[in-house]
Amino acid sequence: MSVRSLGYDSENLDTIICYFMKTILELEKNGVLNLPLENTLVEPYKTFLDTAMEIFMRSPSPELAHLILDAEYDCILSNGHFSTETILGLKLIKEFTFHIHYDADYYEYFLATENMWGLDAIEFAHLNFYPYLSEDIKSKHHII
Repeated sequence: MSVRSLGYDSENLDTIICYFMKTILELEKNGVLNLPLENTLVEPYKTFLDTAMEIFMRSPSPELAHLILDAEYDCILSNGHFSTETILGLKLIKEFTFHIHYDADYYEYFLATENMWGLDAIEFAHLNFYPYLSEDIKSKHHII
């Protein structure tokens, strides 16, 4: 069962997923040196991603980061009526930011979301993400 088959996919979800694929590759290559990456998302995703990456770059404790991300997320939701797809995208930004920053193996969480990836994200992954992962990561996570 996928997000697509349930009717909750959107172009914005793929853009968010691709942004985090690029972020992961940049982290592996240069650490946080060139982060955050350019954010071309539309609102409300753009502002929330900028805030999430600012928190990411400041590296607060996981507990504090979680509270701040939750507060920012709740603030955005309280200021407007959003579709389920939009809320899912915001939630994805929150979860990816948190897991990529604080999990020992952030690939585990990120790759567990593959059933959320639309065609654009899948294509990007096969052309620009999977080929650039280390052999250790490919082996550990059974990426062919």
